[in-house]
Formats: sequence, C-alpha cells, structure tokens
Amino acid sequence: MNRKRTLRFVIPALSVAFLEACSGGSKATNSPDVQAAGKPSAAPVLSVPATVNVYEGLTATFLMPSATVGAGRSASWSMSGLDAARFQIDPATGALSFRQAPDTAKPADADAHNDYDIVVQVSDGQRSTQAPLKVQVLAWNDGGAAGLPLPLAAREVARPAGTTGQPGLRVLDWAGFKAAMSYTFDDSQPSQIDHYPELKAQRVRVTYYINPVANWYPNFDATWKDAVAQGSEIGNHTTHHCRAAELTDNDPNTCPQGLGSAGAEFDDTSDYIRTKIGQSGVWTSAYPFGDMDYKPAATSRFMVARGVWPGMVAPGTGSDLMNLPLAQVPGAATADGHPVSAFNTAVDTALGQGKWMIYLFHTLVPTTQNWGGAESIAAVTGNMAYAKSSGTMWIDSVVNIGAYWRGQQLLQAATPATLGGVTTWTWTLPPNFPSGRKLRVVVNGGTLTQNGTPLSWNARGYYEVSLDAQSLSWTQ
Repeated sequence: MNRKRTLRFVIPALSVAFLEACSGGSKATNSPDVQAAGKPSAAPVLSVPATVNVYEGLTATFLMPSATVGAGRSASWSMSGLDAARFQIDPATGALSFRQAPDTAKPADADAHNDYDIVVQVSDGQRSTQAPLKVQVLAWNDGGAAGLPLPLAAREVARPAGTTGQPGLRVLDWAGFKAAMSYTFDDSQPSQIDHYPELKAQRVRVTYYINPVANWYPNFDATWKDAVAQGSEIGNHTTHHCRAAELTDNDPNTCPQGLGSAGAEFDDTSDYIRTKIGQSGVWTSAYPFGDMDYKPAATSRFMVARGVWPGMVAPGTGSDLMNLPLAQVPGAATADGHPVSAFNTAVDTALGQGKWMIYLFHTLVPTTQNWGGAESIAAVTGNMAYAKSSGTMWIDSVVNIGAYWRGQQLLQAATPATLGGVTTWTWTLPPNFPSGRKLRVVVNGGTLTQNGTPLSWNARGYYEVSLDAQSLSWTQ
C-alpha cells in the first residue's frame, strides 16, 4: 500500500479573511508522467483556495497551501503568474507573503484593482501540480469604525454538533485574539498633531484624549476630524486639564479658566467633540494627572475611564471600569524616551498573559513643543508595526476593546432561564454604552438565535452575538 504524507495549510491572524470570500478551490493541473523504477509516479494533490482576502499594510505569511505527496518524497513549492513578482514563497513550506506591504491606495497588481493573480505550483521531484490563486487586498479598516478584526484561523472550524444537551456558552476572550492593546494620546498636544501623518500611516485605530483649550494650535479640529474618519476615537480629557480640587477652591491662581466642577469640564469637552469634531458620541475619558477626584463625575457620563496606575486588564473580570490601568514599559527613559525594544517587550508580556494593555503617550519627539514625557515617534510607530506582526494581538481604540470587555462581563453574568426547551440569556446595556457592538461566542452544538433569527456559524470558529439585542436564546 502506498503511504502518503499530508502538509496542512495555516492562515495566520489579521492577514486573511479566512476563506470567507473563497469561491471554491482552484482547479489544479498536473505535469506529464515521469517514470520511476518502471512505474508511473502519482502527481501531488494540491489544495489551494480560489481566492484569499488579505489586509493591506501587512507582510506576514497569509497562506500555507496544502499538498499530499507520495511516501518518501518531499514537496517543493514555487509560483508564477502576472503578479508573482510581488510575492515570496518558501520553497519548503509553501508559505506565501507579500514582499512589500500592499496599499489599497496604491495598487501594485497588473490591472491596478487590488486583486493579485498568481499560480501556485508544488513538485515532488518527479511530477508537479499547479493552481491559480487570486489575492484580494482589503482596506485595513474594512469592517468599519466599530468592526471586529479577524482572529487567528489556522483551519476551517466545523460547527459544533453537541451531544451533552447543555449549551456550554462561552465568550471568546478579546474577540478570538490572544491579547489586546490600545494606544492612547493625552492632551491633544502639538507634537501629536505634527506627527499625526506617521501615526495614521500605521493603519491602527487609537484613542486621542483631547483638551479643547488647546485648539489654538493649527489643524487642531482638522486632525481629530480625520482621526474619527479613519476609525479612531476622540476621548474626553476635560477642557482645561485642571486638578478637580482646583475647580472649586475659589483660588483664581490655580485654574483661572476652570468651569467650576468636574462634571462641567467633562460636559463642555463632550459637547466640543460632538459639535466641532463630529463624533457621534463620547464613551470614554482619561483623568487629568490621573486625578481620581474626577471619578464620580466620570461614572455617570462614560462607559469606562482610564487612570494612570500600572497594570493590565484581564478578560471578563471585574477590574475597575472607571480606573483602567496603564501598561508599564521596562527600563529608564532617556531624553528621547524608551527604545522600541522596551515597548516590544511590553507587548510580548501582554501576549504571554492574555491581557489588555493600554499605552499612554504625551509628547512625541522630535518636536519644538516638548510638553514633557517625551517618546520618539519612531519608537511608537515601530512598536505598532511589531504588535501587528504578531498576528495575535487585537489593536484598537479604548471604546472598541472596552465595549467588548464590558459586554463579555454582561453576558457571563446573565443567569440563563429555560422554558419549553429554550434557554435564554438576557442583559441590560449600561448607560453610555456604544451601539452596534458584538461578542464572539461558542456553544456545544444546538442553535443560537436572536430576535427569532438563527445566528450563522463563522468558519473561523464562532457565532457573533449582537449586544444591542440584549437577549440570546439556545435550543438543542
């Protein structure tokens, strides 16, 4: 009997919209027979999807195709086609990646449509098989400002059949990623505006905590409007950045322009963000100086608030919603801040612990407006690139990750009720919770429904649940 070896394919996270856009496998063609020891050889069996979707801005491996070759033979991979020069393929594993990060604004494929055509070929040294592959490049923010990114999907996951008679409902931590991270920038500083093009070029959603009193600087409103258009969040850092006690101490020397209360400072800034910047809502805040005297006012106005104490947030836990911690960067900073290696080490720590890390940045250098706490823009953008390259880190704004984290708590805390063979979970969204948010869940078989409509199983391994529905039902 002829024993065979199978090489499985792997599609790394953040690179591929996992076969969702596939139109079926490609039609493979074989080379003529080659005689070996007087017997015709069996051609390799090649499995390649017809189409694979890849996000722009990434050079990570996006596909490792599958091939079955005869016993005692090894697969050797190569490629050809109109756009083959834009890719590289590992001859031993078949791992495919872009040579340079694709950019949807500057398509480099032959017809300039952001769909690259190549032919994948595998040989066992005697015969070869090949199949066409179309690589469709998607905009990095394809899911919209509130869309969940695609998690790691090593292979297609079958819908659970279930035999226990119990739902076994479980929420995927961090939307299916290993960990999560948010970049936050405080004080709406001139250096952040000056370096905004470099931050924007990284194609990640971040949170800018602004003080409208700083709107004297050129391009203040224009920068934050563009950030919102790109999917980032504008958060509330109060209008005048005073300590809360200074707002009510009747001392004209401490905060002469202060609005009289913490609530008034928050409300004035939220109004500015809605009317001047055009963001539909304001869901998160950061305390000036980390001043916890702002907490009572924040609690009634925001979904979550960020403090300045050191730490990270575990998934689904009861960490203080109104005092989220900051990730610590190892080592002492120089005049130009920390090296990118220190930030990268912090990312590795978060991935190892499976937690949500939040960075805080103030001044970005080089700049002529150093307001303190300087960090190099090269180190910040270099760390963004490093975090993306892991393929297992969810990088997003505080409102997006915070809504998922908070939503997971709500569903996990819901007590299911069973009636007539239907198990139902209900929850109530808290005030100041953004609309249109989802959770990714799994169950031990059966059918999940919301508002009477069955949920579709995603081949990456989950159902997506609408938090707005505030109810989820399961039947065996």
